[in-house]
Amino acid sequence: LKRCWPQHAWIGYRFHAAEIGYRFHAAEGTMSSGLPSLIFLLTVGGVAANSMYMAKLCRGHACTDANFPILDYAADEKKCICRAHPCWTDEGRMHSCPAGGSPFLHFSYDKEGKLSCGCGEKPHYSSVYLASELCPGHFCEEDDHPVLDWDEEEGKCICRQHPCSNMDGVAHECSDRKFPMLRYREDKDSQGGAKPVCECAANYITPKDEL
Repeated sequence: LKRCWPQHAWIGYRFHAAEIGYRFHAAEGTMSSGLPSLIFLLTVGGVAANSMYMAKLCRGHACTDANFPILDYAADEKKCICRAHPCWTDEGRMHSCPAGGSPFLHFSYDKEGKLSCGCGEKPHYSSVYLASELCPGHFCEEDDHPVLDWDEEEGKCICRQHPCSNMDGVAHECSDRKFPMLRYREDKDSQGGAKPVCECAANYITPKDEL
């Protein structure tokens, strides 16, 4: 585990009106929640932030609606939810990224809880609850430890390796450009324990209508 650094100013942020294609491959079977799997499950790349704390907190849940693609936790309701990308509802602005060199929509929160949106070269998948309530003002910059996470035992924010970068000795990747986002979550096994899942998802698409 690496220590996470306070967030600094984002570099090269640009916003464009162009939409990003968001499509899924249907995988066989269903999630433990009963929802159909609309993502490409990995057998063996893109990188996206995936909190192991969030995967544990929301074990057995999955989000398959492209308008609400982020698995998150609503602290006031004390339940897991599927959330729209926060940059789609940023004080009345709906941000998106071009399909060129920086096609992936990123977000973070400063210490005061102010949202920052931008476009990056690598996929980004994170939790609003984690970024805004547990770890505001923190950001992970190192490529080998890109995941902002919460250490329950230490009670602090950390930067960790992507869980799928070494899953039982296998380094998973997302080589299909249509499904570049490497995500980690946990299903429940027959005993109610953790069943790790690595999957490739499509990039976000900016909704055509207001959410």
